[in-house]
Amino acid sequence: MDYKVLLDGIDDIEPMSGTVQYLMANYGQPRDAFVRGEGSYLFREDGSRVLDFLSGIAVTSLGHSYPAVVEAVANQAGKLMHTSNFFANENGPKVAYLLDRLISSSTPTNESGKIFFSNSGAEAMEAAIKLARKRQGSDRYKFITINGAFHGRTFGALSATAQPGKKEAFEPVVPGFHHVSAGDIQSVAKLIEAGGVGAVIIESIQGESGVRPLSEDFVGELRRITSDSDTLLILDEVQTGLGRCGSWFDFSHHGIAPDIVVMAKALGSGFPIGATWAKNGVADAFVAGDHGTTYGGNPLATASALATLTSMIRIDAPKRARDQGSELAERLRALDKVVEVRGRGLLLGAELDGIDAPLVARYALEGGLVVNPIGFTTLRLAPPLTVSLDEIEEAVTILGDAIKLAS
Repeated sequence: MDYKVLLDGIDDIEPMSGTVQYLMANYGQPRDAFVRGEGSYLFREDGSRVLDFLSGIAVTSLGHSYPAVVEAVANQAGKLMHTSNFFANENGPKVAYLLDRLISSSTPTNESGKIFFSNSGAEAMEAAIKLARKRQGSDRYKFITINGAFHGRTFGALSATAQPGKKEAFEPVVPGFHHVSAGDIQSVAKLIEAGGVGAVIIESIQGESGVRPLSEDFVGELRRITSDSDTLLILDEVQTGLGRCGSWFDFSHHGIAPDIVVMAKALGSGFPIGATWAKNGVADAFVAGDHGTTYGGNPLATASALATLTSMIRIDAPKRARDQGSELAERLRALDKVVEVRGRGLLLGAELDGIDAPLVARYALEGGLVVNPIGFTTLRLAPPLTVSLDEIEEAVTILGDAIKLAS
């Protein structure tokens, strides 16, 4: 083979056609292609722009190409991108410190813990599952999760995911996972009383099944039952955490102290990084050799996370989510054919009155707005926490027009 010709051929590969030709079809036909992002906007190669009210699924919470993050990543890339976890780096402990302080200060007990870094939300959930198994022992290997929950697509996280359509093709999954309906505290109590349950895993707001918050009574009872039985309570804050829902972590809305917290998405502003926090006493179950990852917590990933967290703290990201989220929710409720708005802060689900949500999302994209259809009648909106009121007004206007076209 003439390898120079091979390299020259790279320039002929277009994003849309190349995606279909050379990548597996996991994501279907791409809806669009973007080459640049700035703030709340994405830009196509021809220079046209669209408002991004999905933020890469709650990832770019500071907006695209946030200057402090860009600078931190560029500087770190010029110094050191990777060693291995046999060696310390200057950023990892600082990120772990900030996450521990943000989590512990969000609990009524202010109890500290420790962090394990990985590369994604699914990997962070895998670490949580392994940690719970190690801490609770082989006779308490079972987990309880909530119907409709989404916890990731690796085998352990997929087994925890209570959405049959995502896992039926991959059966048998990891044994020991039991799913109950949201609010069904009696089933949770019976499963725990029967023995063998080591942990309960929940999303306080189920993002992938329609932005559906769990009730305060249910979450409070879960914490009481799990505490009384020494059953671990694991909070999946991959989508809801880091200011998105109007607090640093959404579990604080329920006034509880979790045993393990899983996070990712917004942590690196688009750079892949996940983290698993466990309170002291639970975290100590992991000892050298129990779990690991080649890339997790490397200097480049933690540089992005450090710049993200410090920037979020400086702008008071939770307050921005509360303020801008209140405005967005009010404007969405005023739209014709929107019958319900669910969620908190800037993670919102708009329920449409029998209208095809994927069609609305398509018309919205054509009009200059990215939103995400979940199921047939729900749209998920998760704009950057830095979104302006003018951008909210522009987005709602586009969405209103899209709904009319789809009606």
